[in-house]
Amino acid sequence: MTPTDRCETMSTIRTIITEYLTAHGFDGLCNADAECGCLADDLAPCNEPGLECCAGYRSLCDCGDHDYHVVAHKPEDPPLEVKP
Repeated sequence: MTPTDRCETMSTIRTIITEYLTAHGFDGLCNADAECGCLADDLAPCNEPGLECCAGYRSLCDCGDHDYHVVAHKPEDPPLEVKP
């Protein structure tokens, strides 16, 4: 069995992380040190998920540069719907 064959029958890191986030009520990943965050449905758009990333929640943006932020602690504000 080649490494490619094994990947076809086993979950990828992306799938494992996405399933965990969804099952536990998280919205995505965040890394405060890198000022980085992504949603589970667009996980690691940089294609470089960091080992320091942690599960997070979508939160209102307070900087005006983004539609939302992903933060480590569940915000008190209501969950956000992402604009298409």
